[in-house]
Amino acid sequence: MRARLIFFVLGLVTSIESATATTWQLAAGPTDSNGSALEIARSTPRWEAALGFVTEQQVDVRTEQDLCIATATGPDCVTLKGTAERGVDNYGYLSVQRRFAFRPYAQLQPILGLGVVANSETNPYVSSSVAFSVSTGLRLGPRWTLEWRHFSNAGLARPNLGQDILLLRGRFGR
Repeated sequence: MRARLIFFVLGLVTSIESATATTWQLAAGPTDSNGSALEIARSTPRWEAALGFVTEQQVDVRTEQDLCIATATGPDCVTLKGTAERGVDNYGYLSVQRRFAFRPYAQLQPILGLGVVANSETNPYVSSSVAFSVSTGLRLGPRWTLEWRHFSNAGLARPNLGQDILLLRGRFGR
């Protein structure tokens, strides 16, 4: 069922603008949490549907504990603070974005994207199965794009740390 839905969304996005060129794109890059991301996308000049996978992330966990000892003058308390890193589960995502391009015929072309994301798992960075995405980047000629993406649930669930990904995207096709 999930595979059918994924192919339906990819087909729908690319058929919306069937008169224009559609391209396949492959992207990879680091996350803000020491992880890495890999993404394959099908896009038109206005829409993009992408399947991605994020792995090997870490999250800082902060702890506070009050330790009190009873004395003749009353309790004597000390707060113990600590931090630790723990691994975050890998997750996949399906993203659909509306793309906006500026200066369409320039060699360096600014781009912006707004959309929705469905996540396969939740963790401190993506704490709900449905989130929103915003992206901005710079198209470097006809084949390459450097792009920053942010996923957030807009405060609908806690915690809402959000996921930041820096992607180098290669375009294949027309």
